[in-house]
Amino acid sequence: MRAFAIDAFGRTPQLVDLPRPEPGPGEVQLRVRAASVNPIDWKVAAGALAAPGAAVSFPLTLGFDFAGRVTAAGDGAAWEVGQEVFGMRLPSAPERNPHGSYAEYMTASAETAAMAARPEGLDAVSAAALPMTGGTALALTRWLEPAEGETLLVVGAAGGVGSYALQLAAARGAHVIAVAAGDDHAYVRSLGAREAVDHRTTDVAGAVRAARPGGVDAVLDLVDDRETLMTRIAPLVRDGGRLATTVFAADTDALAARGVRAVNFGYRATDQDMAELAGLVTSGALHVAQTTTFPLTAMDEAYTASTTGHVRGKLVVTAG
Repeated sequence: MRAFAIDAFGRTPQLVDLPRPEPGPGEVQLRVRAASVNPIDWKVAAGALAAPGAAVSFPLTLGFDFAGRVTAAGDGAAWEVGQEVFGMRLPSAPERNPHGSYAEYMTASAETAAMAARPEGLDAVSAAALPMTGGTALALTRWLEPAEGETLLVVGAAGGVGSYALQLAAARGAHVIAVAAGDDHAYVRSLGAREAVDHRTTDVAGAVRAARPGGVDAVLDLVDDRETLMTRIAPLVRDGGRLATTVFAADTDALAARGVRAVNFGYRATDQDMAELAGLVTSGALHVAQTTTFPLTAMDEAYTASTTGHVRGKLVVTAG
């Protein structure tokens, strides 16, 4: 089978031929239909997330998000052959299972992945665009609890997590200010943003402060480093407000000193989150982020595009 893999950390991933992985006890084999690209993929390739001393099997196929059909099942597996599923490998899975989703086939289990049935109303490409970013946005929205009439500033609003988080916040009645490049403003407004600020041409902090001198109720920052977050963005939060960052840039103690509840947020996917996302999309309550698709044979192009950090919505690779 074809797979996009590395043979050592720090090596450039390549599309290679590998044996089809067979399911062990509790595992299923999936014929991958689609897989989406996430920044965590190239971090895994670099070895940045490898646990010290962990035994990792190479070649290691990259890829976390997937949609596919169960083609074989080991003893005790939770899914049956023929079922259509979607979900994501857990961040620790590469150490326990080297078969990721950038391949024609992969394996997964209840211990290495969060999965749910893919309903008929949800196509494979859309399903693959949901798990990691949609699940993260869902969990962040629960934590931030944006309420009717509150103002939420989303920095990095046009990306995968931002595309879902601003929809979920707007559905709760929050006034969302989206920070995104100018050519993404129509997109973020279509998802529910009430205002948009172009970070390329505008002093974001100055513009938000001028419009909201009393501060915003909450901030979700998906891109900024600690210096930018703490000196430019965090001061925009009113005393007693909330702040979440997915890049672990918040000084939570400093923010707590002025009553701001803050978190450096790491997402732990669950089967229940996957099922909830499917339900939200099929009911029309959540729209799948804009997707750009590539065939598996162009995996290197999709992977390179992801490393730029300037992606609108989601990049999705189709494998069959």
